[in-house]
Amino acid sequence: MRKEDDFSNTFSPPGRDLEERKNKITEGSDKIRFDEKFHTEGRPEWIVDLYLELDKFISSLKTGIRREYLESYIKYSYNGLLFVYIVIRKGENLKVWAKIPYTSLGAVPLFVRDYESVSHRIGVIITFDDQREFLQNKEAMLNTVFGIIKKALHGVASRKGRKKTPLSKRLEEVEQIEKKIKIIEPSSVNISAGGNGYLSINLKIHKSQKEILSKILQETILR
Repeated sequence: MRKEDDFSNTFSPPGRDLEERKNKITEGSDKIRFDEKFHTEGRPEWIVDLYLELDKFISSLKTGIRREYLESYIKYSYNGLLFVYIVIRKGENLKVWAKIPYTSLGAVPLFVRDYESVSHRIGVIITFDDQREFLQNKEAMLNTVFGIIKKALHGVASRKGRKKTPLSKRLEEVEQIEKKIKIIEPSSVNISAGGNGYLSINLKIHKSQKEILSKILQETILR
């Protein structure tokens, strides 16, 4: 099995469920402490220094960012939404996963890879496994990963900040649209509200009244 496959299994949805179960300590058993020491003890100095620099940067980005130490990785979330996690493997290997579409990044170095096809969710994986390369290009590599992390945070922060329009407001908007559009017989519009918060609109328009469809699109989808 490739290392990539092993890594994806750890963070696939079943892997995340297993991770959560592993981190639940039952009463009466010895409590395992997952903390910074658990992840950094015995690791190469440059890997530990890199982690500390990443952790400091992430934690300073925005008030409300939460760090959580789990057995296999260190996760960072904002308002309950995961945007970054760090994995420190045995040996000289540190990986950063960021929740951002690879296609939105433009041209990026080879140590940044698209991870969506492996983990089956949007994200990129950033790998640090060569001390010499890192020390020679430290500033450029850090600037790259910092920029990606900031974009990942912005993505979840803006998503959380969006307010859903109440269903009653949606109904009012539809009623206003109905008033603006003159329905000509034998055309008809049937509107129903489902329990999932969505509206279902069924249109029956005669082929000779194509302009009605155009008006509906202008007042809704193309508005």
